[in-house]
Amino acid sequence: MELKIGVVTMRVLFAVSPGFDHLYPSAGLAWAFRTAGHDVVVATSGVSTEAAAHSGLAVREVSPGADFAQFFPRSGTPGERVRAMRERGLTMAKTLRTPDIILEKFSGVGNLMLDGTLAFARAWEPDLIVYSRLNGAALVTARALGIPAVEHGFSFLREGTMPQRFLPHLEPLYARVGVPHELPEVTSLYFAPEHMMHGEGEGWTMRSVPYHGGGTLPDWMALPKERPRICVTLGTTVPYVAGVGSLGSVLAAAAEVDAEFVLALGDDPDLDALGTLPGNVRTVGWTPLSTLLTTCDAIIHHGGSGTTLASAHAGVPQLAIPHGADNWINADMIERNGLGLRRDAEQIDAQLLNTLLHDHDVRSGAHEARATLAAEPGPDLIVPRLQELTK
Repeated sequence: MELKIGVVTMRVLFAVSPGFDHLYPSAGLAWAFRTAGHDVVVATSGVSTEAAAHSGLAVREVSPGADFAQFFPRSGTPGERVRAMRERGLTMAKTLRTPDIILEKFSGVGNLMLDGTLAFARAWEPDLIVYSRLNGAALVTARALGIPAVEHGFSFLREGTMPQRFLPHLEPLYARVGVPHELPEVTSLYFAPEHMMHGEGEGWTMRSVPYHGGGTLPDWMALPKERPRICVTLGTTVPYVAGVGSLGSVLAAAAEVDAEFVLALGDDPDLDALGTLPGNVRTVGWTPLSTLLTTCDAIIHHGGSGTTLASAHAGVPQLAIPHGADNWINADMIERNGLGLRRDAEQIDAQLLNTLLHDHDVRSGAHEARATLAAEPGPDLIVPRLQELTK
């Protein structure tokens, strides 16, 4: 660490796996370090490289041209992929742990990122590594440099033994670069308060800063609403793996509801499975979700962690339709904390959507949660605690 006018300035390396859902949750903390005067570089790859740069952070692409898709092939028919997603998600909700197959896949991702991450870290000499929780290259690098690592969570699952469970899968990475097969000093950082978390484990909690990239807002978002507005999204993974057919019941019901439905499925989605859309449905390209939510009265989504938390911060009632991964865990949290409702796709009808929009208890619960979250300590207050780890 450098000494500048009596203030200790750290170098903090954010080691992030490819994917917006790994990058975006850490943006608030990265900027909190920058605002406090520390130096920050994001070591990442794939789509996260340009996204991190657009957030205003310095970025090192650690594995240019790497084929990460090889670890996540789309095999089978859409129906088979839907069933596989569902089975894996239900199992995860029952065990409250990331499946071993995911740890194995991300060990492969980490292997592609390791050489570039380690080489840059040795040259730049960071004091601390903050890593998205499935980035195995970060654990190897922190152990090689003898510096502490902070596991930045991006879900409502604690999984206190995650680093220990991940370690056996990373043995080839440690061996390949000649680093002892041991964990560095690891501190877990959760992106939501304790009452929203599931599972076992000890760590520090921090108020998240919802971030979904920048972008130019469309004209219609700059005009007053003519009627209630509901955002409908499935995140990025579900449309890629399973398509958007699960929204059929939502859109059929939407035609009977006096509201505007904003179908936010990213750029150039394949909407063929949905047929002709009702007249009160607007399709949009990539739009910053956290800003879109400030114009909405409710949201219907797949139960993704980032979407769930952003909606809670916005005080918007939620209807979660779980599809896979940790979606059922998040949907349970939504109901348990009074943030909204959870249903399967076939249970959606106009009466339910009107309840989502107009029920007093649903709306009050969402508004109370927003106030509770706003009172939580933010990333600016966690930075000094993290700085103590380097002493």
